[in-house]
Amino acid sequence: MMRRAAKVGLVAVLLALLVGLLRIDEAIEEEVDAAMQLAEMSARLARLEPLDDAGVLAALRAQQQGGLRHLTLTIRDESGRALLAPDPPAAPEGPLDLLADLHRRWSEEAPVRSVSWTLPRPDGRLWMLTLQASPEGERREALADIGGVFLVLLGCIAGLLLVMRRNVRRSLAPLDDLLAAIDGIEHGRLAPVRALTAMPTRELDQIAAALRQLAGALDEAESRRRLLSQKMQTLQEDERARLARELHDEFGQHLTALRFDAAWLARQLADQPRLLEVVQGISRHCGEVQRDIRDLLVQLRPLGPVMDGREERVAPQRLQELLEALVRGWQVLHDGREGRPARDFRLALHIDAAAPALPRELALAVYRLSQEALTNAARHAQATRVALTVDIDAQAVCWSVEDDGVGLGDPAAAMQRGNGLGGMQERVWALGGQWRLASDGGTSGLLLQARLPLFRADADPPS
Repeated sequence: MMRRAAKVGLVAVLLALLVGLLRIDEAIEEEVDAAMQLAEMSARLARLEPLDDAGVLAALRAQQQGGLRHLTLTIRDESGRALLAPDPPAAPEGPLDLLADLHRRWSEEAPVRSVSWTLPRPDGRLWMLTLQASPEGERREALADIGGVFLVLLGCIAGLLLVMRRNVRRSLAPLDDLLAAIDGIEHGRLAPVRALTAMPTRELDQIAAALRQLAGALDEAESRRRLLSQKMQTLQEDERARLARELHDEFGQHLTALRFDAAWLARQLADQPRLLEVVQGISRHCGEVQRDIRDLLVQLRPLGPVMDGREERVAPQRLQELLEALVRGWQVLHDGREGRPARDFRLALHIDAAAPALPRELALAVYRLSQEALTNAARHAQATRVALTVDIDAQAVCWSVEDDGVGLGDPAAAMQRGNGLGGMQERVWALGGQWRLASDGGTSGLLLQARLPLFRADADPPS
C-alpha cells in the first residue's frame, strides 16, 4: 500500500515540476511582452506631440487596448476632465474572477503608485498623462498559479484516494475467508483454515499463520483426545469381556453342577413329594439364573468373543439382528402389562447394496449407542414413542434416535451429568464421527444423531 502511495506522490511531484517549468516559460514571455509594450508606448508618446487631439487619443487608446502589464493610462485636460480612462473592472464571472474579488475584499488596499507628466498640445494647452500601477494583473497571475498548484494537488489527492480504495478493498477481501476460518475453529471444522491462501498484507498473513498454527494445535489435541477415548472404550469393552468370561466360565460351571446335583436329589427323593418339590424349585431357579446370565452375556459381549489374531468384521445383517433383538427386548418390557407404562419402540434400518462388512469396533459402537439411547429414553425421557434409525452405505453409518419425551432443558449441562450422553459423544468422536444433539428447550423430545465413517482417515479400506 505504501509503495503505491509513494508512486502516486512521485507522479504528483513530477507533474507539479512540469507545470512549474511550463509556467516559467509563460512568465518569461509575459514579462518580455510587457517590457516591449512599455518601450513601444514610450516611443509612441515621443511622437504624439505634433498630432492633433483626435490622433493622440486614438493612438493612446489603441495602446491601452493592446494591454499594459500592471499599468493603466489616464489622460486629463487642464480642467481635470478625463479624456482617456481605463475601463471599469468587469463583474466577476469565472472562478478566477470570484477568487480575485474575494482577495480584493479581504486584503488591505495598497497605496496608489503613479507617474504623471504633461503633453503639450499645438495650441498651447497641456494634457496630464498618468501611468498608475494596477495590482489586478499580478493578482490574477498569482491566482492562476495557485489554481494550477491546486489542480495538481487535487489530482494527487484523487489518485491517492483511488490507490487507497483499491488497496483497502484488496487487503480486506480475505477477511471473509479469515472469518470463515475462525467460525470453523469455533465449530470444530478445520477445513476453512487449511484452505487459507497467502494474504495480500503482512498483518493479515500473520493472522492467517496464527490461525493455521492454532488449527494444527487443535487438530493434534483432538487426535490425542480421540486416541484417549479409543483407549477408554477399549478398556471398557475389555472389562466387559472379562466379566462375561467369568460369568460364563465360573458361574456357568457352578450352575450346571448345581442343576446336576438337584437332578440327582430329585431322583433320590422321588418318594418324598414335599422335598422333591423343593429340589425341583431349586433346579427351576438355576435354569432362570442361567437364562439371565445368557441375556447378560449378550449385553456384555453382543458380538461374541474376539478371535485373537484376526481383524474381525461384522456383516450389516448381523448388526440388524442385534438391533432388532435390542428393540424387541425393550418393547417386551414396556408392553403396558404388569403396571409398566406402554411405549412404542421402533427400528428403521436401511442397508445399501454396496455397504461392506463393518469393522468390529464400529458395529459395537452402533450397538452401544443404541443400547444407551434406548435406556435413557425408557428410564428418563417419559416418552411414548422411541424411533431408532440406522442407514448403512458404502461410506458411513448414519444413526439417530428420536423420542417424544420431556427432552433436555440444558443440553450442555446434560452432557456433564451421568446420563450416558457424554460417553456416547466420546464414543462417536473416538471413531472420527460427527455428533449432534437437538432439544427444543426440554418441551418436545430429544433427537440424537451420529455419522460414523466406515474408514477413518488413518486407516485403509479393505481390499
